[in-house]
Amino acid sequence: MTVDRELDVVGKACPIPLITVAKEVRTMRKGQLLRITGNDPSFETTILDFCREGGHNVQETSRDGKKVSITFKV
Repeated sequence: MTVDRELDVVGKACPIPLITVAKEVRTMRKGQLLRITGNDPSFETTILDFCREGGHNVQETSRDGKKVSITFKV
């Protein structure tokens, strides 16, 4: 899947990943795809809640060990 932007917040504890993704989304156009990768224990739940609350459509979630990548449409 080709994405418009990617963020890597591996090693950063929440709420930093949430703040980072919120800032990035504000700079993007509707319909663009953003992939964010993190490994904080609450990362996946926090980002999925952000998407649900913001009306962003999650396209893909994948895991590689403790890292989780979430791709969603802005």
